[in-house]
This record gives sequence, structure tokens and C-alpha cells, in this order.
Amino acid sequence: MVERMQLSPWQRNVIACMEQVVDLNTVLLSGGRGGGKSYLLLYVILRQIIENGDGHRGVLIRTDLAGLMKLESMLMDYVPMYLPGSKYFKAKRQWQCSNGARLNLIHQSDATSFNKLQGEDLSHVYIDELTQFPDPQTVLRIRSSMRTIDKRVRPLFVATANPFPHGWWCRDYIVTKSRPGRVFNCELFGGVPTVWFKSTLRDNPHLANPDQYEADLKASAFGDESRARAEIFGDWAGSAAGFFGTALSESRNMLPADLVLPMQGVMNGVYGPINQRKWVWLGGDWGTASPAANIAMVEIVDDGVEMGGKHIPRGSWVCFDEVYCCGVQQDGSKEWNRGDRTLTTKKFAEATRDMLQRWGMVFSDVGRRRTIMDSAVTAQLGFTAEKWSAPVTLANDFERYGLKVTGSPKSSRAVGWQLMKRLLNGADRGEPGLYISERCESLWKTLPYCIADEKNPEDMEKMAPDHSADAVRYVLTAANQRQHGWRQSNPQHADAFWRGLTA
Repeated sequence: MVERMQLSPWQRNVIACMEQVVDLNTVLLSGGRGGGKSYLLLYVILRQIIENGDGHRGVLIRTDLAGLMKLESMLMDYVPMYLPGSKYFKAKRQWQCSNGARLNLIHQSDATSFNKLQGEDLSHVYIDELTQFPDPQTVLRIRSSMRTIDKRVRPLFVATANPFPHGWWCRDYIVTKSRPGRVFNCELFGGVPTVWFKSTLRDNPHLANPDQYEADLKASAFGDESRARAEIFGDWAGSAAGFFGTALSESRNMLPADLVLPMQGVMNGVYGPINQRKWVWLGGDWGTASPAANIAMVEIVDDGVEMGGKHIPRGSWVCFDEVYCCGVQQDGSKEWNRGDRTLTTKKFAEATRDMLQRWGMVFSDVGRRRTIMDSAVTAQLGFTAEKWSAPVTLANDFERYGLKVTGSPKSSRAVGWQLMKRLLNGADRGEPGLYISERCESLWKTLPYCIADEKNPEDMEKMAPDHSADAVRYVLTAANQRQHGWRQSNPQHADAFWRGLTA
């Protein structure tokens, strides 16, 4: 026999906060696994159904069918207990409650599934595992149906969330804006009163053996510390069981912002600015709907190079500065996976020029063959009216403003990612490595939230915030193929990269 619902102290605190804030619009129940978030979500649903009666028009959404069926089963236990006479139409996945309230259960696996809600008037939206949505776009579309003509009813959005898998956007828009349990106005949702709560398995007194469950969660992470922290402690800071896993480490890969580019290739004690600039590359990823990035990198071709207090072996790479053009929230925070619609090729080129000037360089110091961007920039979009022999490409448009670029060479994404992983893992271990300055904020903000593609684990999921990662990969791939830069005209250093990797 199913017992009536009993709340833990953490769950009671959440309910108390929701009761105190009259105009509360959005509630996020976040944290690790086993904390009782989904159970509390069901309690909130039942409470809202009972309180709002026939004014309740709600929807419960989950992206995976198995998870939705589990919630469906739990509702079939509890709804008849609290609201006798309620009917569930399984074919429609719809509850018609005895007090006139309605609740639809929807399996929404992608953005196109929003059509199920188009035109609906929803007073309440409930989402289990919010971070299974790769970005907030679909969630915002769902929220656009939150409206009611019943003045007695207060629209409410309640969701549960783990930092894994797509926790980056909940972190940036919600978690970092306020402390747990403190109400704030969330700009992502139009400035409405919002609050988030955090729980761990230790907040759930109903777990029979929490120590064993914690050990099982840690084992399931299979050595991925970031995933273990996310699932056990609900840690948003280093979450997501990243695609790069433990290969990425602040202690090993991070260099301070106040770097000095090394003098390399010095012969007979004679050196000059060229010895700093000759091995600088630019890796770019263009976009306006999505962010645009240009990462400045220097290749290490000498032995005994010291940077930021670390010994950098030959064959290593250092990302020392960046341009990152993305959307900005009203409080000035960057939106790491949303583009800047006002961006133009001119603005991007000027921002890149300003970055190079910080290091005493100009475009010609890097040159076309060491400025690598997504191959899409060289795609022909037509021909100019004045001169049919001049194709219209983004590369030609960049060149108008001095930024001469080469399209990235054709190569397997998976191969490029493996090279990047190998270099990240080699950092500070006496091997060729990939080091990242604190100036490259976008890399540190996004790399931990890039995850593997479920269908192809060797590749990164394309919806991930991978724009800066792509820029780095383009440079490593181009250098790997030895078809770019100074190598063709200076055979003395032609195999420096390979000697470093195989040393």
C-alpha cells in the first residue's frame, strides 16, 4: 500500500519559501542525485492542483521517455489518493482531476516537440531534469505558453536540475545570480522573481544506505572527478563530466594572464621581435547566432622555455589571449553560447587587431597561413557584380579590414579532439602540452561544459559551447598537417612540432 507523501526537512524548507513569496514565478530544485528533487516536484504538482482547482492547466515535461514513465507511475499512485475520482487518459497522457484541474505529461526530446504545446494556455509548467535541454531556447519557447485568464491563479514554473549534462546555461543564468534560497529577478526569464535550491543525497533521510549510494555514484563516474562532484554534491563550479575529463586541470593547464611571449629560434645571440611573433597563430570560429572566437596561440619550438613559472617543453602550445564576441545579459554577464547579432566582420577584425596590438603585433606579423578559421569562411556565396572573377566569401570580407584568413584543413573532428586531449593531458608532466592563460576566459568557462556526443563518443556534442574549443582545434589540425605557417619557407624548423610530440 502506498503511504501518504512525507517531506524531508530540506523539502519542507523549500515549500516554506514558496509560501512566503507571493509573486514567485520560477523555482529551480537543483543539486546532486538522490536528494529528493523529483519527489518534491511531484508534491508541488499535487499541491498546485489542489490549491488552484479548475484554474490549473499544467504540463509535466521530461526529455527521456523512461524518466517520464517513472513519473507517470508515481502520479498514478498519489493523484487518486489525494483527489479521488480523478481520471488518467493514458493514450493522451492527461490527468483530468476531480476538482477540474488538468495535467498533461509530455515527452519532449527536441525543440520540434514544442508543437505539442503551441497555442496552449498553461498556468503551470513542470520540467524534470531541466539540464537535459542543451540550451535555454526550447525552455523559453515552452515558457511562452505560460498564461492564464483566471485572475485567481498565479503562473508558476518549477524544474529540477543536475549540473550534468548541460549545466552551463543554468549555471550562467540562474545559479551564479544568487545564493540558494534567496529570491532574485532572473533576466533570462524576463526579470521574474526566481529562486533556486540545492540538495544532496545527505538531505534525503529516506535513503536506506546513503554511504553505499555515494560510493556507487563515485564509482559510476569512472575516474571523472568533475562528474562525481556534480552528481554527488551538486557542484556547479566544475560540473559536467566534460568531454576532456581529467585531461583539463587548472593546476596543470592554467598560466597567469601576465605572460611574456618567449624569444625562440635565437641564433648566434641575435634576436628581435620576429623571435616572439614568428610562431604565433590565430584560431577563429565565426558566428553571429552563435559566438565568434579568435584565440591567439604560440607554438613552442625551443627547449627550456619558461612561461608563468612553468617549464614548457618543445612541441607545446600556449593559448595566451582571445577575442570572444557573444551575447551579454543585462547585468553585464556574458552568454557563452549565444551569439552577438550586432556583430559584423568589421567589428570582429577590429577586435582581433586590438588584441594583437596588446602584444605589440599587427595582422602581418601572423599572416594568412597562420590565421586559421572554420572552412565555412572560404565557401563561395556568389560573385561580385563588378568583377565576376572575385567570389563572395566571408574570408574576402574579413580581408577588407586587414584580417587575412585560411580555411581550416579537412580533417576528422575526432582526430582533432584527440590531439587536443593528448596535449591537455601532457601539460606540466614533462611532455608537450596545451596551456591556457587566464586571459582566455571563454576556454575556462566553456571547456568543462563540453560533453561527448551520445551517438559518437569520440566526437563532441555539436550543441555544446564549443566555439573556442573549435578555434584551438583548427590551429592544431593545421599545424599537424604541416601545410601552414613558416614551415614551407624555413625548413630548419619544419619538424619541430613532430619532434616535440615524439620526444
